[in-house]
Formats: sequence, structure tokens, C-alpha cells
Amino acid sequence: MKVSISFLAAYALVFYAFRYKRFTYISLVATIFIPFTVTMIPNYIIMARLQFIDTPWGVILPQLADATGIFMLTQSMRNIPKPLLESLELDNVSVWHTMKDFVLPISKPAITSTSIWFFILSWNEYIWPNLMLKSQESYTLPLALQLFVSSEGGTDFTVAMALSVITMAVPLILFLIFQRFIINTFTSSGIK
Repeated sequence: MKVSISFLAAYALVFYAFRYKRFTYISLVATIFIPFTVTMIPNYIIMARLQFIDTPWGVILPQLADATGIFMLTQSMRNIPKPLLESLELDNVSVWHTMKDFVLPISKPAITSTSIWFFILSWNEYIWPNLMLKSQESYTLPLALQLFVSSEGGTDFTVAMALSVITMAVPLILFLIFQRFIINTFTSSGIK
């Protein structure tokens, strides 16, 4: 879902002309520099008022839009030749067909790497799920790992190490499989 929102926002920012387009883009990219600790309390208050504490929606909703994904996909879409899209417009190809049949396949490496990036960040998230999820049945793997580590000396090391390997293995395998896409996207978007 996060990648879909980033894709649609990037498409609008690259291929549509509207008022304050540059200001909107700069404002979105500037939010990358706002630390999580600044938005944590307002997000918690909003989720509490919506009664999303201890639900998956409380973890998911505040992270649906991400300026990093919009930035990476925007940089990738800027490489798509504008005459191609203008010719499609002259042939009366709809916007949805243009996105689905032309822009999406061209942007596939960037979308793949952005998806993997978002997955790894979400998979490793600890603080926000710890605030939102109260019952142990709904814990994510990093939170569940905490249950097997005790500062009083009652740590079950075999279970903790097995859970640590599982927690680490999934993102590592995904990164190794899609490493080429991720590195190409970062170098094309200017992040090194």
C-alpha cells in the first residue's frame, strides 16, 4: 500500500502540471528530515482517538505515506521520456492505461527496490509497534524477541537466538535477491 501511494504521488509530481508543484515536492522531501520522535506523540494521540491502539491499523496507518519512496520513484520517473507520454496522449490512451502499461513496467526496478526498502524498515520497526500493540498475540517478531530476553538472567538463549535468526533471515534473503535493483535505484536517485 505504501508503495502504491508513493507511486501515484510520484506520477502526479512528474507528469502533471499544477500550481505550486515545486513547492509541494520540496515540502514532501523536507519531511524526510523530520525525526520520528517529533511525530510520535501526535500520531499516538490520533490513533488513540480513532481507537486503533492494539490493532494492526494503529501500526499501519501512520506509515502509509513516505516521502523517501516518493523521492526515489520521482527520480526514477524523471528518466522516462516525455515524448513517449505525449504520443500516448495524442493516441487517446487513458491515464490509467499509460500508468499500467508504460510507466509501471519502466519503473519496475525502482518500485521493486522501494518495496524491499519499505519492507525491511517495517520488518525491523520496534518503537512504534511497541507503543501501539499491547497484547502479546499481536506482537511483531522484534517485539516477540523481547519476551525471550530478560535482564534478570532468565534468558532462554536457544529460543532467543532462533528467533533472532528468523528475524534477520527474511530481510537478508530479500536484499540478496533484489540487491541489483536496490543499488541501481539508489544510484539513479542520487542517494549514495
